[in-house]
Amino acid sequence: MKLNAFQFQDKSRQWKLDKTSFDKLTLLVGASGVGKTQILRAIYALKEISMGESMNGAVWNVDFTATNGDKFQWLGAFEKKEITIFDSDEDDSVEKTSKILYEKIFKNGTLLVNRDKDKIEFKGNETIKLTREKSLLNHLEEDFVSEMKNEMAKIHMSDHSDSQIEPFRINFFNANKLSKKYNTLKKIRQSELDIKVKLYLAYKVEKKTFNLIKERFIDIFPQIENLKIEPIDFHDEDVPAFMEEYPFIQIKEKGVSNWVHQNKISSGMFRSLLHISELYLSAEGTLFLIDEFENSLGINCIDELTSDILQSRRELQFILTSHHPYIINSINLKFWKLVTRNGGIVKTHDATKFNLGKSKHDAFMQLLQLEEYQTGSTIIA
Repeated sequence: MKLNAFQFQDKSRQWKLDKTSFDKLTLLVGASGVGKTQILRAIYALKEISMGESMNGAVWNVDFTATNGDKFQWLGAFEKKEITIFDSDEDDSVEKTSKILYEKIFKNGTLLVNRDKDKIEFKGNETIKLTREKSLLNHLEEDFVSEMKNEMAKIHMSDHSDSQIEPFRINFFNANKLSKKYNTLKKIRQSELDIKVKLYLAYKVEKKTFNLIKERFIDIFPQIENLKIEPIDFHDEDVPAFMEEYPFIQIKEKGVSNWVHQNKISSGMFRSLLHISELYLSAEGTLFLIDEFENSLGINCIDELTSDILQSRRELQFILTSHHPYIINSINLKFWKLVTRNGGIVKTHDATKFNLGKSKHDAFMQLLQLEEYQTGSTIIA
């Protein structure tokens, strides 16, 4: 999906995001605490609602383009219930699930579904009542509903901070089954598998793509000469016996005889590999939400990965947050959204409105001096 515009309100937390538009790459910048991370969480909430979650006090209005070019607008609201920290999950007298107040779905400008507390109209005709605890995306079986759910499933919160210490959690028996099921690049991309598993499948059945990933990885880290995904040598005393069949990412450094397995690879190097893999192995239309893009990345990683995102010709969308001057300075100011907050109301502003410098460096230095950036408060209209 391509997220075009988005509004969100969480009445239970008295938090509201004014209408915000998004490009192929959007970098959210601003003072700490203004709501950059919360914007990512609000976008991810769309996926959770589409999967049947009830969200107390949530109000949303999203405009997006599906991978096939269809344009959708989806509006809705859950009631706000007064639930306190003293309400027990075991207390049946307290109804904790919020109900839908209204919901509307437009496709290519045509209203298909109009729902309120009392009735549901489908293409202008009233239909049967359905439970109000879940979105209509969980009830209707129309083609446009499946299309919307497939697009919402492509919203991906990309966080690899803990993935380095985890094995693939598949042994060779399961890996061979997966290799037979996902035996083409298209099938690998369209799967909902973890990116490490996708990389492993590329290593086994899609060598051309795996080699492109490996070559790009080596471009960024020239001290590396090879990359493989295999079980670790069982004679390595650091590896428990039960893991002898589990594949791990391993790198070979120049001038070093032993392979380095994934939990001994530097965090910046490992995260860079996974981000590169996402560019090659994610489904068309994937929307990546990446909070604090700079975490665990070295200067060389940040520059190269930012360049890869900007130059990617695939239908991928990225919404990033960052405080790191190198990231902000590396991305053209036309992609910056300055986030400000007054009370519970969050606004975003195109950086081009501030008449910043012509060069990226000048624009960045002037951004740092803006009162809106330093205080996080909305000054301009």
